[in-house]
Amino acid sequence: MPQITMTLPEYIYQPVKRVAQSSHKPIETVLLTAINASLPPLDGLSSDLIEELVALETLDSNELRKVLLEIVPLDQQERIEELLYQNQIDDLAKAEKTELSSLQKNADRVMLRKARAAVLLRFRGERLPTLAELRHLTIGKRRNHFSHHSYF
Repeated sequence: MPQITMTLPEYIYQPVKRVAQSSHKPIETVLLTAINASLPPLDGLSSDLIEELVALETLDSNELRKVLLEIVPLDQQERIEELLYQNQIDDLAKAEKTELSSLQKNADRVMLRKARAAVLLRFRGERLPTLAELRHLTIGKRRNHFSHHSYF
């Protein structure tokens, strides 16, 4: 395992020291736990999704903020809801089950990308937008998207 030596400012060291003392753990363990919690591992994900999420680590902060604004297209959201509702009423046909699985995987991918981008921004010490700010920004994005493709 790689080793590093670093100097911690008192405002970080003191609370870490108190947590270590109260939990009867070495300071190193408390620090590793904190780092792991703030930048969680990608274990259990598919190799292609891991590759995609690791690639986010190379993006600058502006690019990561753009990832935060990614959305599942409205037509896909509506189709997922339709298929889920239909599945509650009656069994889905095999093709519909496959379609639902594919749509859900895509939605999960978008959410995981957004979550990882938020973690990376926070890890870099960047301010994250509030939920209200995100909602405002993504609604604006949807309006821009629909204004370019409007049939009215």
